[in-house]
Amino acid sequence: MTETRYNPALHRLALVTAAATFPLIFMGGLVTSHGAGMSVPDWPNSYGYNMFTFPPSIWLSKQAGGIFYEHSHRLMGSLVGLLSIALTVCAWMTEGRRWVRWLATGVLGAVIFQGVLGGLRVVLVKLDLAIVHACVAQAFFCLATLVVVVTSKWWLAPPPAPVADRGVFRLAGALVVIVYLQLIAGATMRHYGAGLAIPDLPLAYGKVLPPVSRAGLELANNARRWDAGLPAVTLAQVWLHFAHRVGALLVTGFATTLIVVAFRRRRTELFVPALVLGALLATQVTLGVSTVLWRKPADVASLHVAVGALVLMTSFVMAVRSARANYARFGAGIELSPHAGASSAPPRVAELIGPNNPQPGSDIRGGAELAPA
Repeated sequence: MTETRYNPALHRLALVTAAATFPLIFMGGLVTSHGAGMSVPDWPNSYGYNMFTFPPSIWLSKQAGGIFYEHSHRLMGSLVGLLSIALTVCAWMTEGRRWVRWLATGVLGAVIFQGVLGGLRVVLVKLDLAIVHACVAQAFFCLATLVVVVTSKWWLAPPPAPVADRGVFRLAGALVVIVYLQLIAGATMRHYGAGLAIPDLPLAYGKVLPPVSRAGLELANNARRWDAGLPAVTLAQVWLHFAHRVGALLVTGFATTLIVVAFRRRRTELFVPALVLGALLATQVTLGVSTVLWRKPADVASLHVAVGALVLMTSFVMAVRSARANYARFGAGIELSPHAGASSAPPRVAELIGPNNPQPGSDIRGGAELAPA
């Protein structure tokens, strides 16, 4: 690792690719929030036009409606795809580490797969593909961020005395899994219209648990119609929404624990991401509450999706950084026995001589004192 030189061009290109993914996720949230997923019913063309020659007078007009959100999302996805191509080409031309070249190639493969998923969702009119499309976007964001991390100066020049901490890595890894599962639940909830299945906070229809029977659901739907002016929902929608709330509590608990542990460790590679994670967590909770209390405004709900992606990415970065520190400590052979190094101080003779150890000048095999020659 010490012989690999920092590649500023590759690192900056990776940074731009990952940064462009964030507005793409936000725009995808807008497509779902505005119900614009099928506003452009053909693919890869847009109403018979090539995607890049689709007249702006159509999709930028005031009458465009959902076409604006859907076509903008397609154009932004194409930009991320072009950046991924450039990243892969740059990696194979300038990067000395073979595994990093293949990692960049994986980013390109992932964005191609994501584009095909989005197209099939339109062509086949499959709502489940839209959910998968949303979940793959989150994974792609982490993959693009991984290229940023492994091409950074920090990765190439780890601290001279790294401190291993497997506990932080396990906690960060668990948080990544929990956040990703929470994002899957959120995507399913949004696409199946369950975002307001429970319209009150912090309780659920005035109780700790939502309705569990048809009779209870009927009472809840009556309250929705007459008190909140909302459409009726099913039990599946109610409990899907409730599962998302439980997931939010789990994410908050694990993230708070990780932040506290990172602050106590006082390690540079964890302190700044922990601060960012704390700010993102507070923002995400505020957006989630606002989405429900304000009856799911499209911009707020979409920002809630995008900040969730940032929470996942930050947790992922903390896990990767911890893994890097652990490798530098254990995998690179830094953790040695107290006197294993050639430059280590030799053990004191007094430590080797005890009441049950042979004295100098004695024959170790027989215990007889050796006479001077």
